[in-house]
Amino acid sequence: MSMWSPSMNNFTSSMLFFSFPILKLNSRSNDQKREIMQGYLQRHRSFSIYLHTFALIVNLSLKFFAEENSNRSEVHSAATLASNTPNASNRTTLGRRKATGSAIYSEQEPILKKGKTISDGMYSLKPKVVQFDKVWDELRPSIIDIINLRPITNVQWHHKFSDVYDICVSIPTPLSERLYQEVKTCVKQHVQEKRLEIVDVDPDLLLQEYHKMWRIFHEGAIYIHRLFGYLNKQFVKQKRCTDLDNFSQYAAFLQIPDIKEIGCLALEIWKEELVKYILPQLVQLLLVAIDGDRKGNLPNAADVVSGVINSFVKMEETDFEVVQAEGGRYKVRESITAFYQESFEKPLLADTEMYYSALAQKMLSELSCSEYMEQVILLLEQEEVRAKKYLHESSVEKVITLCQKVMIKAHKEKLHAVCHDLITNEENKDLRNMYRLLKPIQAGLSVMVKEFEEYVKKKGLEAIAQLSGDNVPQQFVENVLKVYNKFNDMKTVVFMDDGEFSSGLDKALQGVVNSKEQGQTVPKASERLARYTDSLLKKTTKGLSETDLEVKLGSAIVIFRYIEDKDVFQKFYSKMLANRLIAGSSVSMDAEELMINKLKQACGYEFTSKLSRMFTDIGLSHELSTNFDKHISEIKEEHPEKKSVYVPTQTLILQAGSWPLNAPQVSTNSSNSQTALEVSNFHMPMVLLPVIQEFENFYTGKHNGRKITWLFNMSQGDVRLTYLDKQYVVQVYVYQMAALLCFERRDSIVAKEIGEEIGVSGDYLLKTLRTIVDASILTCDDPNLTSDSILNLNKSMSQKRIKFRLQAPQVNKAVEKEQDPVANTVSQDRKYYMECAIVRIMKTRKVLKHNALVTEIMDQTKGRFSPDVPFIKKSIEDLIEKMYIQRTDQNDEYQYLA
Repeated sequence: MSMWSPSMNNFTSSMLFFSFPILKLNSRSNDQKREIMQGYLQRHRSFSIYLHTFALIVNLSLKFFAEENSNRSEVHSAATLASNTPNASNRTTLGRRKATGSAIYSEQEPILKKGKTISDGMYSLKPKVVQFDKVWDELRPSIIDIINLRPITNVQWHHKFSDVYDICVSIPTPLSERLYQEVKTCVKQHVQEKRLEIVDVDPDLLLQEYHKMWRIFHEGAIYIHRLFGYLNKQFVKQKRCTDLDNFSQYAAFLQIPDIKEIGCLALEIWKEELVKYILPQLVQLLLVAIDGDRKGNLPNAADVVSGVINSFVKMEETDFEVVQAEGGRYKVRESITAFYQESFEKPLLADTEMYYSALAQKMLSELSCSEYMEQVILLLEQEEVRAKKYLHESSVEKVITLCQKVMIKAHKEKLHAVCHDLITNEENKDLRNMYRLLKPIQAGLSVMVKEFEEYVKKKGLEAIAQLSGDNVPQQFVENVLKVYNKFNDMKTVVFMDDGEFSSGLDKALQGVVNSKEQGQTVPKASERLARYTDSLLKKTTKGLSETDLEVKLGSAIVIFRYIEDKDVFQKFYSKMLANRLIAGSSVSMDAEELMINKLKQACGYEFTSKLSRMFTDIGLSHELSTNFDKHISEIKEEHPEKKSVYVPTQTLILQAGSWPLNAPQVSTNSSNSQTALEVSNFHMPMVLLPVIQEFENFYTGKHNGRKITWLFNMSQGDVRLTYLDKQYVVQVYVYQMAALLCFERRDSIVAKEIGEEIGVSGDYLLKTLRTIVDASILTCDDPNLTSDSILNLNKSMSQKRIKFRLQAPQVNKAVEKEQDPVANTVSQDRKYYMECAIVRIMKTRKVLKHNALVTEIMDQTKGRFSPDVPFIKKSIEDLIEKMYIQRTDQNDEYQYLA
């Protein structure tokens, strides 16, 4: 049961008590307690409603009465119902407020002040019998005043709010439904009167007059919605079953009564009783105003046009939620645009399509393509500004899309027809305009991208078609980079780094870089790029700072990314790197590591693992040479007579699996097979034998079980010439050293005798001797050097430098080696790599279809080379023969064999 205090004249000293029957629930389970409480609350539903109502209204009363001071005035000034004025209330306080100069209705609530009490004269919240006709006769004029934004006092507002509350909780029966119907009738009569006024308005002033009426009515509807806030909560929401939110899963089966809250009801009445009668005239006037704006005749009052259009949206408001923002404006939580779309948006879109279709045809007949594109871009920009100024935000995109459809998509074939000429002539301005127009159109850029790709490929092939001279690798790289930089800038500036054009540029350059010259089976890009980087990283490079060198290496990586046969590049690069490290001709170790790091970023760790181990071997070899020098020093101290026996040396120990170096082998199928035969009986100069034998003993003593293979074709030494006026120092290869040492006690020797003495014969002997003759150390009267030619020691030789180097004997052509022996190992390496990839995939998948296996293989190998399907099939057959995988009973399916 509940107990009400008999009076609330002194709210601060009186206490309001609510008591429940004492329920013995302590000994019961939670489910039993819940069932008992639910049954109790069901029986006392009226109490629950009273409790909620009292808590709501008394809480608001406290907030407003607390701000009143003891000397508050009984007289309130007239109020203007402005929604942006602070210090006002939209709910009853059942009392008087301090006069603030106006009675305003907003959500701003005063700050609670202490030490204030509620004055006498309070109205009781207890339900009472209400004479509806009498109360309604007093309430109806106030509704009309509020909806017309006529000023009323705060006291009047609070009294009317109290009247609404009394009617809703009246006894013996609440009169909420009757009140709702009377309010509906009142608003309807008011709107009908407004309709009679506006139908007689001059058509030229219809928009202005309607806009003025709408602004007043819309704001007034918000206030009456708040005045009848208790009716909305107590009657409307119950009717609409809003308390059944927990049964939302059954919402499709529940029929919600067609009853609206007061604010929504007022707007609905406005739409049905006024707007629909003058809608055709309004829409026509709005379309005329917008059409005039398009033609340059701006409306006198743009805000009127915008306000009328947006009224079609606002009158569909279904849920008012007062949200305080700057200026005290009220925002709507949800807007439904169905009426707006049907009544205004459809005619607008139809009118827009008709207007711009005719305009597009006219411009095409009068303007060039370039001028047409510029004009369309200008029109689209203007239309977007216009749509944002007048229309609801949901219509902006629709209008722009429609304009693009009628002015661009409908005529894209004509734009595509001039695309080829624009790209060929590199008309960047027109191309940018065309891109902006075709970008929003589905598949609109396909023709542009194709033309761009073909043009880039054409210019790239032209750039590398006529390469000649000794610096072909440099010409190749620089010409490709020119094409790349030019069209990459074009892609960025003209096409705004669009992904489709980026892909087209990559495809075009990939075709250029991997193109094959006539008569060639393998692209030359890999070897040329490797030789270009070799020229950058050698000490012979002049005039390059560290920054310039890094930029050029970065440019080389750009081309490297387009190379398909990256494994071929790896072979050439590793061989040239080995030559630089062995000869000590690298411009710097930092530059070498920088290039390797760039390759690692492009292709991963596995691609550069051997290159990294080559650096490790060089470091370990320097440490080993230092220890060997100490060992030799100890021997010389113990045996002074051997001081002149051991020649100072620096030995490099290189792992056979990491370095692309091999001693000449007779069994190889490469072009150096003949060379291997010619040097197979080479006799090491006697001066080098002691130190070589001692090093072998030293190394095998530290690393038992390792086999050393001497690469005499890569070994070099310094020979001092003491028979001349100046003592020259010549850096030579071992074979050249052995030939020179033959002249230690003789001045003239026949070529074949030198060969017999050093164990070298054939063409390689003559090539070796030719390098010595070319350096003027030896002379020969026979211009065509043969095995019977007599070689004489040149005792009158003169060189500009005291120390110089002899060129290595050239087995192949010195200029760009298009068919280097390194390429012969690529096929075998690819076979091994392919088989490893297949085994890895099948070990993971266990069972896989043929097409799926081919797809995964191509995905794994694309970082090194692009295999063709026949090569993949052959590798699969080889693995089946080796019993790594087998075919299953299913068609085109393989199974891994553990």
